[in-house]
Amino acid sequence: MFGYLFFFRLADKFGLPLSSGQTNLIEMIIVLRVVGVAFEINGSWITVGKTKKQDDNSQVKGVDRDDDFVEIINPCYADLFHYTFNYVGLLTGPYYRYRTFDDYFHLPFSKYVDCTGFTINTLKIVPLYVSLYLALSNLWPLEYVLSEDHNNRNFLYRMLYPWALFAAFRQRVYSGMTLAESVCTSAGLGAYPIQGRNRTGHGPTVGYLKLKAMNELEAKSAQYDFNTVESMDVWGCETVVTLRDSMKVWNKAVQYWVAMVVYKRFPVKPLKIHAALFVSVIWHGYHAGYFFCIYFCPFYLMAEDIYYKLYYKDSTGMKKKVIGFIMWFLRSHSESYQAAAFLLLTFDRIWIYYSSVYHYWYGVWFAFLILGILLNQVHKIGKHKKIEDTKEKIETVKQ
Repeated sequence: MFGYLFFFRLADKFGLPLSSGQTNLIEMIIVLRVVGVAFEINGSWITVGKTKKQDDNSQVKGVDRDDDFVEIINPCYADLFHYTFNYVGLLTGPYYRYRTFDDYFHLPFSKYVDCTGFTINTLKIVPLYVSLYLALSNLWPLEYVLSEDHNNRNFLYRMLYPWALFAAFRQRVYSGMTLAESVCTSAGLGAYPIQGRNRTGHGPTVGYLKLKAMNELEAKSAQYDFNTVESMDVWGCETVVTLRDSMKVWNKAVQYWVAMVVYKRFPVKPLKIHAALFVSVIWHGYHAGYFFCIYFCPFYLMAEDIYYKLYYKDSTGMKKKVIGFIMWFLRSHSESYQAAAFLLLTFDRIWIYYSSVYHYWYGVWFAFLILGILLNQVHKIGKHKKIEDTKEKIETVKQ
């Protein structure tokens, strides 16, 4: 599927016309579905096979949380075809498992959930996203960063310009993802009773087999949510402190796919995050901007994790708020700087903008990382010395 995706995007090199951007989006979702269902089938056979070998006592497991797979998933060719090309979620997502698709047709939840109410509630914020996108993209257009006029502005203006670009981009993504979710909610796909503790992409995480055994009367009186097809945690995207947390709330359905298919299955633990981000890059496309934006995240995370553990994790009160604001600002600035590359796409365009600000943020990253490593070593030495002093005091008291 990924091989075909490359061919699809480089069709002009083979004498074929390139497809539209909309078709590219559809192809991206089809890749997720086809690759995802293959791993879903494989994972179900492995997990259920292991469960059968265990003692009957182990069946108590699953009360707090189900395994990722609790029954065999074995669709026929026709079911695979219909799942792959099902219109709901096909244009821009969200990604959902084959199990969710199958439940939509065989379980009664979609009949009893308030589709209209959920859809109206989902759509009511879209006009704000669209308005903000139109305003921001008109006031601070992307192409301006490539102009001579932009290069003549003061450094602070050039440094902060990506904040406006990324803000406009976020509104565009929020509106697109919200509209995509509304297609699911209006159809009833992804509706599950709330007692399933439903998670984006996955569906119910607790008591799935009990939910599946619900009769019509129980289904009619149940409370529902559409967490399974929730793509964006908008409030989280705007407020989380760290880049690591920001990655978890951005395009959650695709993040779930990357986590389940790549991250959890990749055999070399230190390289898991690199493998996951590399697959994410090639899924988005072959342009340099995707590598600059997505694949540089681990290098920022290395520094961020050090400062998070040293200063933020155990802090409280006002100190935690101040450190949290500083980390939020740095996270937001880093994302904006990377997003500029994502939007400019090609290496020559990216180089023009990054050269106008002297590639400063990579230097800042490196300096933060070196300083963080040194501070971490000092902290460890201080902690070790404190432990030794405590031991000496205890020995003195005993004597």
